[in-house]
Amino acid sequence: MRSVARGVTTNIRKLIEARPKNTGQTVYLTHVKWVTGKAQLEHYFKRYGPIQSVNMFYDPDTGLHRGFASITFDSKDSANKAIEQRPHVIDGDRVDVEPYIPLISKNKKKDLML
Repeated sequence: MRSVARGVTTNIRKLIEARPKNTGQTVYLTHVKWVTGKAQLEHYFKRYGPIQSVNMFYDPDTGLHRGFASITFDSKDSANKAIEQRPHVIDGDRVDVEPYIPLISKNKKKDLML
């Protein structure tokens, strides 16, 4: 029983160590209107601090984004400000901002977002 617990603890430790280093700098956006683009998101969120990247997730069939995006700030403080200063209204709709929490898959090829 103890060896199983040790194995689980070791696996958890490895997963934590393998997490991306910019965790805490990235926020996850939901309810983004389909007419909203990267430039609009960057323009809106740069008030909280310098931005490294803006990623939008697109539907391969329609070519439109799916209403989800992520923004990586240069610092954790900027990301925290964006999370704390809710609500965010962009293009007339409320956009939800949450911390990005990566889940590491067993094959470790990609992160999944919550």
